[in-house]
Amino acid sequence: MLRRINSRMDSVETKIRAIVAEISNLPTDMPAGANLYLDLGVASVHALQLLTELEERFGVAIPDDRFVEAASINELTALMTSLTQSQTEDAARA
Repeated sequence: MLRRINSRMDSVETKIRAIVAEISNLPTDMPAGANLYLDLGVASVHALQLLTELEERFGVAIPDDRFVEAASINELTALMTSLTQSQTEDAARA
């Protein structure tokens, strides 16, 4: 079970890295713990584009307050994993 969770998080992280790289022209091997805006120089104007792309590609609605708090690849990975898992659990209950 733990291996499957880690594998899912790796897949989520890979997708997020690709999206961030596409939007910001950063390499996909950016440091996972670095703040995208303060440390890596992602322009704040790209935040809305990042939010929109994440919602479209993962098929979830991201609460604004949670998105603002998730400023690194690690934090975005945890957020998206949580949201997609919640969506899957909600669909299974329905």
